[in-house]
Amino acid sequence: MLTTISPGFHRIALPTPFAVGDVNAYLIETEPLTVIDCGVRTPQARQTLADDLTQLGYTVRDIRRLFITHHHVDHVGLAEDIVRESGAQVWTHPFNCPWLEAPDQTRAMSSTFTEKFFRANGVPDEALRLLDTSNRFLTKLAGTVKVDVTVEEGDSLDLLGRTWQVYHTPGHAGGMVCLYQPDTCMMLSSDHLLRDVSSNALIEPPMPPETERPRRLLDYIREIERMAKLEIEVAHTGHGEPIYDVRSRVTARFVFYQQRADKLYGLFGGQPQQLYTLTQHLFPKIASSELYLTLSETLGHLDLLERDGRVKQEVHNEMTYWLPSDT
Repeated sequence: MLTTISPGFHRIALPTPFAVGDVNAYLIETEPLTVIDCGVRTPQARQTLADDLTQLGYTVRDIRRLFITHHHVDHVGLAEDIVRESGAQVWTHPFNCPWLEAPDQTRAMSSTFTEKFFRANGVPDEALRLLDTSNRFLTKLAGTVKVDVTVEEGDSLDLLGRTWQVYHTPGHAGGMVCLYQPDTCMMLSSDHLLRDVSSNALIEPPMPPETERPRRLLDYIREIERMAKLEIEVAHTGHGEPIYDVRSRVTARFVFYQQRADKLYGLFGGQPQQLYTLTQHLFPKIASSELYLTLSETLGHLDLLERDGRVKQEVHNEMTYWLPSDT
């Protein structure tokens, strides 16, 4: 579905096979003609993009710049097809380059890390097979594309005659970037800020030369607090409708995280627990297909409890246990 936000600035909602629903791409009628994010690699998404471009008098061949906010397949899936047809330049944060330029190897590296990590945290073989099946499905929804220009915190780009500032906001993904226009107080927040759901801080492996697992929920909390200090009148999101009350939304997120952390702490019963068991208790009714999301959610709140000195980790026989700090 096509929505015109302002002259030359359009939102294109592209279908996905995921529970979150449509993903938002943005067409900016600037020089060069720019698309921000591009949906999954399915015939339905490809046709929707083509049809909406036609309504505006364009084809895929007219796209000259493809800006990728982060590496998740619902935001990068059609990149290969678009670049093959148009020759568009791809812009993104350096963290996303391995996921775009060598997706099979990068996903395999990630899977090796997560399998070892999940085994140590009590995830059984049957659940690991389910996670592998889900991972192979995701692989089919994106292609391979060369990155032409990398952008980092402090960089800027021109859209419709105005300068937009680049903010690197890891949390939901390590390579997440938001674009902010200070004159109009407008933000393109992608999945960093969503109106109707909380952004899941997904488990990611350390990217070389790092060796420690990134604490993505802690990153996310830091970054939404930082973005809330900007003067933002509207944030155009990666899914769903815009946000017009960013600061109150961020405050509500902080309350939610504390409440969930308290609930998780109450599940310990004073005993050591593993990540998988805690996840099953915290999300007893969530479909098994959402296991990666729920494991990420639980781990993020364990990291939050650990940061606050309420829980600690211990390793016994190569298995990781979490337990209240006063145990």
